[in-house]
Amino acid sequence: MIDDDFDFDQPVTRIPQNSGSQQKLGNQILKIAAQYLQTMGSASHAQLVAELRQLAAQDAYFDVLADQIEFESDAPIANDALNLLYFWKLASEKESGMANFALPALIEQDYFQHEMLSAVDALQIGGNLPLHRQVIEQCFKMYAQECYAGCVTVLYGQIEGILTEALAERGYLQLNQSKYIDVYKIVPGLKGHEVKSLWHKVKIASDINPYFLELQALKMDNSSTVTATRHNIVHGSDVEHFTRARSFILFIWLFSVISFISTVKK
Repeated sequence: MIDDDFDFDQPVTRIPQNSGSQQKLGNQILKIAAQYLQTMGSASHAQLVAELRQLAAQDAYFDVLADQIEFESDAPIANDALNLLYFWKLASEKESGMANFALPALIEQDYFQHEMLSAVDALQIGGNLPLHRQVIEQCFKMYAQECYAGCVTVLYGQIEGILTEALAERGYLQLNQSKYIDVYKIVPGLKGHEVKSLWHKVKIASDINPYFLELQALKMDNSSTVTATRHNIVHGSDVEHFTRARSFILFIWLFSVISFISTVKK
């Protein structure tokens, strides 16, 4: 199920963008991670892939990550996997007992939380930034306390909320009473150009940079199970994914969104 009935085959209106901003695509973090994948030791590589395969029993998305990291391909590695590799690199540098390090524990480490909050602080999304920071800090506490129902629900909301405010700050969305309007009429077929779903916002965000369409957290095609579980979790009919595994994935997705938005100029 998706957030809103819509014709996915309709084209979107493109607005010419600065070619330099089109080439940023995650900036230094993605470059560091891609270089690390080529140079990381075989033991570290095998450990990460094995951890991901084990976690796939809890959430199938871990197999997607494992495939990206384990198998060489002519296609570029997914940005989600690169962000994970970046943090695995940090863990390998900072953990004294890496052989016994459990991947889900990454979220509770000071260096992960520092990187996340530093990315938040670099955002330009208006006056709600301190509140977003507080919410994410509370998500860290819920994760540590194994309160995964709250953690998962709030993280999904933060991914969409921060993207929405970033679009508004850059002039793509305009608040009209309680509704957001598609200022440049990028998405066709909207009554009154009223933006009603995450899918609409992602289409608009892709006009800033196509990177947004590459993030698994934001994939909105008809085959996406990510979209279906998000919709059903937020609306209360899916209670099977309030887990440590899904919480971990959402933290990686949230970082992927935040760290990239912070590099996009207004």
